[in-house]
Amino acid sequence: MTIAVVAEKPSVGRDLAQALGATRRAEGTLSGNGYVVTWAIGHLVGLAEPEGIHPEWKRWRREDLPMLPERWPLNVFAATRPQFEIVRQVINAPDVESVICATDAGREGELIFRLIYEAAGCRRPVQRLWISSLTESAIRDGLRRLRPARDYDALANAALGRSRADWLVGMNLSRAYGLALDAPLSVGRVQTPTLAMLVERELKIRDFVPEDYLEVVATFAPREGQTYRGTWFKPGPAKTIPHPQRLPASGAEAKQVVSRALSGQARVASVHSQTKKLPPPLLYDLTELQRHLNRLHGFSAQRTLDAAQSLYEKHKLLSYPRTDSRHLSAEVAKSLPEVVNAISAPYRAHLAEGTGVRPLTRRFVDDNQVRDHHAVIPTAIAAAGHSLSADERKVYDLVCRRLLQAWHQDFVWAATEVITEIHPRLALGEPIDSYRSLGTAIEEQGWKVLDLGELRPPRDKKDPALAANPAEHEANDGVLPPGLERGQAPRVVDAKALPKTTRPPPPLNDATLLTAMETAGKTLDEKELSEAMKDSGLGTPATRANIIETLISRGYVSRDGKALRATERGVGLIDVVDAEVKSAGMTGAWEARLQAIARGKGELPQFLEQIEAYVTEVVGRVPRSLPPL
Repeated sequence: MTIAVVAEKPSVGRDLAQALGATRRAEGTLSGNGYVVTWAIGHLVGLAEPEGIHPEWKRWRREDLPMLPERWPLNVFAATRPQFEIVRQVINAPDVESVICATDAGREGELIFRLIYEAAGCRRPVQRLWISSLTESAIRDGLRRLRPARDYDALANAALGRSRADWLVGMNLSRAYGLALDAPLSVGRVQTPTLAMLVERELKIRDFVPEDYLEVVATFAPREGQTYRGTWFKPGPAKTIPHPQRLPASGAEAKQVVSRALSGQARVASVHSQTKKLPPPLLYDLTELQRHLNRLHGFSAQRTLDAAQSLYEKHKLLSYPRTDSRHLSAEVAKSLPEVVNAISAPYRAHLAEGTGVRPLTRRFVDDNQVRDHHAVIPTAIAAAGHSLSADERKVYDLVCRRLLQAWHQDFVWAATEVITEIHPRLALGEPIDSYRSLGTAIEEQGWKVLDLGELRPPRDKKDPALAANPAEHEANDGVLPPGLERGQAPRVVDAKALPKTTRPPPPLNDATLLTAMETAGKTLDEKELSEAMKDSGLGTPATRANIIETLISRGYVSRDGKALRATERGVGLIDVVDAEVKSAGMTGAWEARLQAIARGKGELPQFLEQIEAYVTEVVGRVPRSLPPL
């Protein structure tokens, strides 16, 4: 008797066959040693088009909406039907006693196999291979730990729920709005709320009216050969004075401030120093890896995913990249000595003592934070001898650095704020002016020795002087001379009114859009704060890059360098669709329901009933006619 193994892609099928000793080649299969390995080519089977459910649904007619299938027939894609037939014959062969599902270990991989299995009419018992690396040792270990397919029925239900919800929303609302606008268009459960966030930013940029203003900057000399600069500000609560450093562009008030500075007596009113620490960053999940590559090298989310996937599948140098975890399990952590031994050579001069040997803290190793897959890390295979592309090298280098940073100490710096007051010398009744100076001094580089970013402390987002527009104050954030003390009377060397102009919000890019998608549009600056939103984002780490590229391919979004800009077509679509259709919050809540289903804490029928009710309600609100886009 034979065991059939179904992989997601030919390359993975070959890896599995090698580990199983299946070396006999035939069209679409590798067999031997009691196994026959075959593969999909991504999705071979999908949900039927409307006309495949009811022939009368082929025509776009308002009276047929909403389309709510009572059954969900499947459609074998014509382009890949020959490979489907090979898989169907393999898993239904008389000598096959069981099947191993070896598609990608995640929601989409589960859907790919389940649809093939159903469309092929197979009834053989199934076991699930669940691995996070394609090294031969990881495959062999996974084959020793096969689990019954029923253990993943909840994940399969979530996959079906996502697929059917996308069909219900996409097919019905695309037709409803397409008929109203008399033009073909695409409305999607996830893509439209994502587009709405891009449109919202685009309209803020277009509506922005720049305002000129002035800032007064004074230069102080506490002793010979030493100077520092300070920016005038109006003391008071940030709520009542939102822009404390700005003076009217007319110049009259700024001229008076400059005059008082040049004629007054300076005195250091306060010096506040604080030692601050930043621990090593968490390991990468896919979204954080995509963000970092976008910030450093301008990679699109898809470009990073493609390189990471190649490092995982082709080179076996990375663990499974489509993960939403930034932690390792205790079991995986046991392999870190081998991993560090394989990757450390290029970084040896910057390794912390005990790297790879000293156990990592709970910040990095926490079983409770790992669900389907652990964080993206290198495998224990050395990269020497692998011919990597430029993109693959950049992705691999970052993942190696991020893991090695975990053994380092905190990045430590001293942050100092100096308030210098200028008092009038003679004139009674003139105000006392205050100037703020900010300085930083790095005390311990810690993990930053392995960082590719600029070696500077992070900006304090709570500082009211930086809250309005941090970039405006870069010149006043540097090194302060040593020995500054309260009561010192520095000499005022110079004072100038510098012209400034408010700037529009920057356009979103892949990095900032990924954050917005991950947090369903909620403003959460720190990635670690968004852990609470992980189940409620738009899409999943595995699908977000494709959503962005889909919006671009359909003409709703364009790339302008690193920037993602909504087009007129995209703005027009968001202008006419129902508020609920573009609601990131509601789509995020749906994703949370799907995640609950995947964990066995939700029911698929109830979820689909909610989607059907939503579609029915929205279709009922779409006008029969709308102005063309």
